[in-house]
Amino acid sequence: MARPEIYKFFSEYVYKHTGILYKENDYYRLDSRFNTLVKDLEVKDVDELYNLYIQKITPAMHTALIDLCTNNETYFMRDLKPFKALAKEGVEYLKETFGQVLKYNFWSAASSTGQEPYSILMALESFGTNFDLNKIDMNASDISTEALKKAKSGTYTGLEVQRGLPANLLIKYFDQVENDWKLKSEIMSRVRFSEFNLLTGVFKSNHYHVIFCRNVLIYQDVENKKKILKEICNSLKPGGLLFMGAGESLIGVDIPMKQMELGKAYCYVKQSS
Repeated sequence: MARPEIYKFFSEYVYKHTGILYKENDYYRLDSRFNTLVKDLEVKDVDELYNLYIQKITPAMHTALIDLCTNNETYFMRDLKPFKALAKEGVEYLKETFGQVLKYNFWSAASSTGQEPYSILMALESFGTNFDLNKIDMNASDISTEALKKAKSGTYTGLEVQRGLPANLLIKYFDQVENDWKLKSEIMSRVRFSEFNLLTGVFKSNHYHVIFCRNVLIYQDVENKKKILKEICNSLKPGGLLFMGAGESLIGVDIPMKQMELGKAYCYVKQSS
């Protein structure tokens, strides 16, 4: 257990830079992060770690803390319904709504270690009508540099590919490299990863046809959630789709979006002004 002022300092720092809120009853979740930082920064204990941070926070120290305190829990085809719905009914909706376009702009706004954007592409090609992936401009972003590094490598452990990924897709899209599995370049090369902070970043306006922002806003407080969702709404084209996590909704957020049932999943569609 660290001293109260230590928990307070680090929780406030993380909130300021990410919007992720560690309440007092969540302070225990910081303990494992402290232990990792103590080891990585080669200090004696949490007190010495605290003294180091209050004196001067270098860019490397900032990155190490933010990487540890963001939740990078994810897996392939997480909650399968949205991926199947997008590949089947979603593709037809996009064609009907936007007509003939050169590219559909997609954004995985909290892509973590990459499973979500890669899953979207695999689903579009495999679950629907063999959709032409050349029609997709896939952008993916995350606040964690470590998560992005892994995402860009396209390499996952046996446990990671077994979690949620159908066996036929593993065989189709991955090559085994020693004890790991590496995505084939035909999928990896289609995703552009970048670092982006949903709380402070500059959003593109009226740009995306589809945005996935799933299981990230549950860690924000009400005001930050509203702020991020308004920016996301502005980033969507009228008629564009937003996919959120199963436990997330737009309740209490005043933006021009309406819930829509798509196959066996639910998403939100941006209304025309």
